[in-house]
Amino acid sequence: MISLSKLYGALDERFPFARAESWDKVGLLVGDKSASVSRALVCYEVTEAALDLAQERGCDVVVAYHPLIFRPLEKLDFSDRTARLCARLIRAEQNLICVHTALDGATPPHALGDALARQLGIEGARVHKASGTQKLVQLVYFVPESHLEKTREAAWQQGAGAIGHYDEASFALQGSGTFRPLEGATPAEGNVGTRAETNEWRVELLVPAESAGRVLEAIKAAHPYEEVAYYMTALQNSDDNQQYGPLRLASVPDATLFEWVERAKTQLKIPSVRVAMAEEGTSYTKVACSPGSGASFISSLPHGTIFISGDFKHHDALAAQARGVALIDVTHAATETMTVDMMAEAIEDCVEVVRATPRNPFDFL
Repeated sequence: MISLSKLYGALDERFPFARAESWDKVGLLVGDKSASVSRALVCYEVTEAALDLAQERGCDVVVAYHPLIFRPLEKLDFSDRTARLCARLIRAEQNLICVHTALDGATPPHALGDALARQLGIEGARVHKASGTQKLVQLVYFVPESHLEKTREAAWQQGAGAIGHYDEASFALQGSGTFRPLEGATPAEGNVGTRAETNEWRVELLVPAESAGRVLEAIKAAHPYEEVAYYMTALQNSDDNQQYGPLRLASVPDATLFEWVERAKTQLKIPSVRVAMAEEGTSYTKVACSPGSGASFISSLPHGTIFISGDFKHHDALAAQARGVALIDVTHAATETMTVDMMAEAIEDCVEVVRATPRNPFDFL
């Protein structure tokens, strides 16, 4: 058994809830963070079938991608699907955490847009039209050599030292530290009232601002001193690898629409797609993808882009054609089937996980 707050923290570390879109409803939607949980059902959508599986397998927390409560509930009328499912969760004393656009806003390469690009085989995909930029702090602390690796490992496990497609990054420099324990101190080294001088390491780490407190607590827990010397500095870094958002774009010279239609069908395991071709004679040199509903991104895409997403409407197709952009509509759900595995992997080290197979509400006839 672990506390629900610990499971919530594991999700928040990988998919920061603070980065969800302002209109979204994410985090703990039903339940109590002080509750203890032992088994989690991870699902794409909260449905009667998903809750049947949770009950059958003894799950006391449900982690879903799409939020069950999106619009405010004005009354608990059980003829309404949302109210009925909320009531069922409460009766069973099951907690519900929803991730949604926090997963879109994860730091690359851990975001849903990255997973979709990988599945489609889009090489060199970068965030396009970013939702925001990850804020960083530089954390510097001092530690004796005996605990250098232990404290760095603790910091890395909490998300420190990640730079783009690299992790466990740090810099360490050896030097000499002095201190004098005062009355009331219980020093790991030296004696009260006497100045001590020890060999220590200065360690520098880049840390996401939203993780800084958690990283510092982990370092303190692994450090031998009762008073850890450290300082943090807010940084102005604004590199491409700090940007986050759902849309990915890559240069793909001599791309053909037919090739990407077939690739989308094969890689996303769907028998057919809807296609809106750009004007005749358009040369395609870029490929973009976005999970879910991608229509709002059409106006940001350059001429000659093949855009793979879902939920395109009639007027979206017209707008895309006018920009020289081709649309491949693979349905909303087909772009998000990987969410169950992504959420499960974020929490499987701290709780037993049951995975519900994602189901597309649309059938292909």
